[in-house]
Amino acid sequence: MSLEFRHEIINFPKKLPIKFFLHRIGNVSRHWHQSLELIVTMKGQVDINVNNVSYQLGAGDLILINSNEVHELHSEDATMVALQIKLELLKEVVVDLKKMYFDCNTAKTNQPEMFRNIKRIVAQILQHNINTSEFIDLKNASLVYELIYELCTHFSSEEQGGTRQPKEALDRLRRILDYVNSHYNQPLSLQEVAKQEFLSVPYLSKYFKKKLGLSFSEYLKDLRLHYAVNDLLNESLTIDKIAAKNGFPNVRSFVTAFSEKYGELPSIWRKKHAEEVSGSIETTKEKSVNYYQDEPHSYHEEISLFIENNLGEPLVAAPPQTYLQQLSTICQVDVNKPTVELKHHFKNFIGVSRVKEVLFADVQEALRTAQQEIGFRYIKMHGLLDDDLMVYGEDSEGKAIYNFRLIDKAFDFLLSVGLKPLVQFSFMPGKLASDLSKTVFYANMNTSPPKDMDKWNRLVETLTRHLIGRYGIREVRSWMFCVWNEPSSSNLLFGFKQDETFFSLYKNTYDTVKSIDPLLAFGGPAAFSTYNKSEDWLFSFLSFSRDHACLPDFITVHYYDIDLVPQNNHLSMDKQLNLSPVTDSFQQFIDRLQERLLEESLSDLPVYMTEWNSTVSHKDLMSDTCFKSSYVIKNITENYDRLNSFGYWLLTDMHEENRLPQQLFHGGLGLFTYNNIKKPAYHAFCFLNRLGDELVERGEGYFITRQGRNYQILLHNYHHYDDIYANGISISISHKERYSHFPNKTKRELRLELAPLAGHYEIKHSIVNRSYGSAYDNALNLGQAADWSASDVDYLRQISIPRIEKELCFTSDILTIHTVLEPFEIRLIEISEIYEGETFHV
Repeated sequence: MSLEFRHEIINFPKKLPIKFFLHRIGNVSRHWHQSLELIVTMKGQVDINVNNVSYQLGAGDLILINSNEVHELHSEDATMVALQIKLELLKEVVVDLKKMYFDCNTAKTNQPEMFRNIKRIVAQILQHNINTSEFIDLKNASLVYELIYELCTHFSSEEQGGTRQPKEALDRLRRILDYVNSHYNQPLSLQEVAKQEFLSVPYLSKYFKKKLGLSFSEYLKDLRLHYAVNDLLNESLTIDKIAAKNGFPNVRSFVTAFSEKYGELPSIWRKKHAEEVSGSIETTKEKSVNYYQDEPHSYHEEISLFIENNLGEPLVAAPPQTYLQQLSTICQVDVNKPTVELKHHFKNFIGVSRVKEVLFADVQEALRTAQQEIGFRYIKMHGLLDDDLMVYGEDSEGKAIYNFRLIDKAFDFLLSVGLKPLVQFSFMPGKLASDLSKTVFYANMNTSPPKDMDKWNRLVETLTRHLIGRYGIREVRSWMFCVWNEPSSSNLLFGFKQDETFFSLYKNTYDTVKSIDPLLAFGGPAAFSTYNKSEDWLFSFLSFSRDHACLPDFITVHYYDIDLVPQNNHLSMDKQLNLSPVTDSFQQFIDRLQERLLEESLSDLPVYMTEWNSTVSHKDLMSDTCFKSSYVIKNITENYDRLNSFGYWLLTDMHEENRLPQQLFHGGLGLFTYNNIKKPAYHAFCFLNRLGDELVERGEGYFITRQGRNYQILLHNYHHYDDIYANGISISISHKERYSHFPNKTKRELRLELAPLAGHYEIKHSIVNRSYGSAYDNALNLGQAADWSASDVDYLRQISIPRIEKELCFTSDILTIHTVLEPFEIRLIEISEIYEGETFHV
């Protein structure tokens, strides 16, 4: 498999033309460049070929690639660091740059002590740039020049055998390869390429073999296989289409070439590797991100070990920041100006993963708590028709057997705590499934279309009539109905091979429900969106529904702040989960969606966001921290009521999409841990729930509301993760250190002057930051245990609550609120007027 994850982790200043990369290597094909490149293997084994000479590097080995040396790398799974030095850097320190050549390769000698200083310098570069400081550029400059000194002093060599290619020869080779790479998927011969370069066929054949170490036909075959392997992961492409698409003259030649290289038939390889993109959510049917991504690629362990081995000291967290700088906001607020009525749409939806989970005692406890303290209106769940609810079966003659008892139990509970269901007809009962092997997640939910649409329609009709009979038509008319989940995703997840298959399923389900009662609200399926994705699929669906008289009564969408930029243009192989690099991507999505709805004359359709979060990963370690609470407050207050709901995904870490991790704070998406400890993000929703019904003023970091004569001020000090973390890698985050990818954390000072106000007031501050209300930080202070006892858990529940501060004040005109927020802090300030005769007790 041809694959390389390559991350630039250190962006040196322009005056220091050098780059530092982390690689997670599969195969990197032959290439060359003008820069020097020092490669250090940190983990695994790498086979590297330099100018047709092969070396094998293990953990701790290094090699220097000189300018214009053709090289390639192969590995099953290795991690490397690469330091690229542009030769212009050396202009001031060497006399004749063109003659500089370095022989620095641990695989060629049994003297490891020779390379000790090189490794030490690389370890220092890593150490200083992980825990960066204001003057890091100076340190980097000194270390890079020290590295160059070390190379010149101990590894300078007379170039042997003309191993470096002259520029003219490389220019010709580049032209030849560019032509081959552009025409590999067409009938291509050595004669045709020779004609392009005005060369004879025998000369070009020898030239190709000499420069690349393999024949033209071997290179072309490998190139075609490189792209064909990627296409095998696209299940919609047949083997013969893949062969034709990638230039093979026929299927037999493709199968033979593939079997020779990979040792098995393409069809067998495809089945074995399908899980690599199983669960991919796609921007189109070609781009994908791995839904199962555990967490950003973490290099913390490898880097820490490398630093410890070469500096004699472990990687430690950055020293506590002193926050010498802080952001300041001063605002005068006219409390008499017209206000805006708030609907509090953020409360319209909450979600649990599956209907079955509503039957779990821990999930019911979490729902009771959330309803008592916040009071959501609707709940979104998958799996209403899954086999573990025993909804559908068939007798020996193929006649349907229905059983809705477990659905009744789940719905009875939900209604008892004030929640109305979004009745999502999903997923496919085994007896109706057209493909029993098409399952997703740990719970193996079947996501294939029905093999018999009439039986599907009868199931939908029978269940809908049962619900009306049990709960009454008036109650059920207040619910919402829809079918399926994220049909815009890959056939390997929830989607189908052809969109028309889903469109037919939607229309059949819509018509069935509407035939029972036209007043039942039936919505469009949740369309998945991300930071940099267009909403083309959603509007294709809306166009279909409008043309076929089944326009939904409302739209449901999902939004995750992830970035689907492909790595190295290998779209179908991209397993990288990146995060949005910008702070206002949530707002950009809503702008984009509303503008498109307006253009399509559909702006009157209610839009319910039934899932949203910063990531799809259930193991992003930041999800347990105060980052997430400030993220929630920032995005909801900046977009308050712009959509009809903001259904945060997910209520609790107790769910069955993945196997439940043993680690309590494992980075799950829930507002609660799996044993119902409240996370900082839960407190964020509690703060939002205490806002008034009138918006008085809002600005960067603050949101002011009014309820009667009382005021509520919601503050946040949000910080965005750095570009390294956004690009899907972690070089310093660990279970014990989760705030390291925020290099510019500062306090935020806010001074708000509310006028005209006169009277006596009680001012109550509710505070959540790393010291108060953060269960993860509290657990860290206790010392993270492998297994928490019941008393430990109960203690964490009791102490992981917001800090409360109260004060009395009198004002005759201006009420001034002055406070300083810690990084990631959220704070609710409630200003309550004290009337004559009332008493106040602290």
